[in-house]
Amino acid sequence: MALHVVTDSTCDLPREVIEELGITVVPCNVNFGDELLQDGVDISPSEFYRRLDAGPIHPTTSQPSVGAFLKHYEGLKGKADEVLSLHVSAKLSGTYNSAVLAQRELKDGPRIEVVDSLQVSLGLGLLVREVARIAKAGGSLDDALGFLRAEIPNVLSYVTVDTLEHLVRGGRASRLQGFFAGILDIKPVIVVRDGETHPAGRSRTRRKALAQLPGIAASSKRIRAMGLMHALAPDDAEALAEECTQFLPRDEILISEFTPVMGCHLGSKAVGLAIWSEA
Repeated sequence: MALHVVTDSTCDLPREVIEELGITVVPCNVNFGDELLQDGVDISPSEFYRRLDAGPIHPTTSQPSVGAFLKHYEGLKGKADEVLSLHVSAKLSGTYNSAVLAQRELKDGPRIEVVDSLQVSLGLGLLVREVARIAKAGGSLDDALGFLRAEIPNVLSYVTVDTLEHLVRGGRASRLQGFFAGILDIKPVIVVRDGETHPAGRSRTRRKALAQLPGIAASSKRIRAMGLMHALAPDDAEALAEECTQFLPRDEILISEFTPVMGCHLGSKAVGLAIWSEA
């Protein structure tokens, strides 16, 4: 028994990484009207985007319940001495707060620390993968917490979306609307920094917006890890990965699909870039 890592489904890590490192993923929820679906459990990304583009109901999202977290934490009794629960930015989701409340309700069991990653998608995922590697190598909870204190500020996530419509509907674009106001059919580039969304660029076409992402990587200081995310745009993600081989070998660059919960806010054709670089 040692350190175990828990996260939520917004981490967007590929299934093989999750299984290899023994990470527990607590699913967030996607709501199509009255239909509640567990992210990545009851609905896959491909099915979600088909329904998003074809159906009249715009989905919403909700964080895992306190009870859901409590169930997972209780399930680790006798299996782990320590638990690191690392989650999507508390400024963008209530997931972190649910985890904290569950931690407080747990009567006994392993020592649990809940941490706000200040990130989303593979920005969160890259951090989760690293602390899971620390755990697998026999590191302690304090080792993992020390790593996070030092490295969370060095991870950024960028995304370009085909439309701001989904971010506006989901209430995640208030600080962006003014920046992009009055520009028809703009293709924005958004960065998640310090737990919040900020404008990072804009282009008239999707092709030009995508072309900004390798340039962003080029401006980073010694990239340690990188991930590319997409929503029904695997060819774009793969092409970007090839461009980014100037920074890392291709087999070290993760590619994953945006999970349905992320897709609710980003829409189809979104493409993202997560970078962990040197301070």
